[in-house]
Amino acid sequence: MQDKQFMKETLVESAHAYKAGRMDRRTFLALCGMAGVATSSVIAGDAKAAADHVVMWNWGGQSVECHGSAIGDAFTAETGLGVKYDTSGPLEGKIREMVDSGNVTADVADADLFNAVSLGPTGHLEPIDYSIVSKEKTLPQYALEYGVSIILYGYAFVYDTEVYGDNPPKDWKDFFDTANFPGTRALYKWANGSLEGALMADGVAGDDLYPLDMERALNKVKSIKDDSIYWGSGSEVHSMCVNGEASMAIIWQNRGRNIETDTEGRYKLVNNQAMAMPGAYIVPKGNPAGRDAVMRYIATAQEVPAQLEILNCLGMTPSNPAAFGEIPEDQQPYAITSAMNIDKIVYNDPVWWGENGSEAVNAFLDAIS
Repeated sequence: MQDKQFMKETLVESAHAYKAGRMDRRTFLALCGMAGVATSSVIAGDAKAAADHVVMWNWGGQSVECHGSAIGDAFTAETGLGVKYDTSGPLEGKIREMVDSGNVTADVADADLFNAVSLGPTGHLEPIDYSIVSKEKTLPQYALEYGVSIILYGYAFVYDTEVYGDNPPKDWKDFFDTANFPGTRALYKWANGSLEGALMADGVAGDDLYPLDMERALNKVKSIKDDSIYWGSGSEVHSMCVNGEASMAIIWQNRGRNIETDTEGRYKLVNNQAMAMPGAYIVPKGNPAGRDAVMRYIATAQEVPAQLEILNCLGMTPSNPAAFGEIPEDQQPYAITSAMNIDKIVYNDPVWWGENGSEAVNAFLDAIS
């Protein structure tokens, strides 16, 4: 009886150590096997349940299917671990609440790299283990201590070919020029992309954007305020274009591809000076599957086949340089890291946004209200 109690206590302590990242999954499962005890009987048996899969926390919709086919299947084949999805959306506030309450239910969050800058130093994220995750399989500026870029998406713009005919807009200068290119503009109300586009329209070179000159950017945004409408979701700006409300619209480049298709080419995507945004994986502190499992999941997502499948399924651009040259010809116009576009794009600075994003968004909202 005492032996059983001792083993039970050992397994409980081991489960807690596993959940806290102080013990790897292999060792924990070996202890359970040696004990001859069904691990579900361990009081902290949630750890065993968590050991069987990783939980991807994303925004739902098509991304579940695409992450499954691009990453989940390969990860399961390689490790024997499954992948489950929480589609409630990993907002920063939710991540803070989850970690602060000690009730961490997700292993990896599909987020922006600037979230790693704002949440990592406050103790809400696990550091990326670069002995498993490769720094060489992402762009060098996007391998940070608490997050690594897995895909890129771009803030580009679309325009209505029926409005501009033989004189189409070519860059951000034209987008903000309502005298020579009259018509309604649709801007993203959370500031990202709009501020950088405004500065480039005002003559700032792409390499000199950061730190953002907020006063200059906001003055440029205000200069077209009477001709602007604002969107907060992809479906909203999609409708603005399909319904002909906006003559030009700042938009994610993959959504621009869909608008081109849905309008049968009436709206056309411009990737010149597109702002490359690093979508990233970040790991909530104390993730239930343990650090080893989730780092292996991230490493799988970095592989070229996974990167190309995400592009094919979601339209998100590879961040692994080894995949750039393998982007299919029919995807070249829409992938911002394709040979067709990579020399035209500008790279976002996630450190600036992580440290200044809240103030920038509030200032932008004040300017457009």
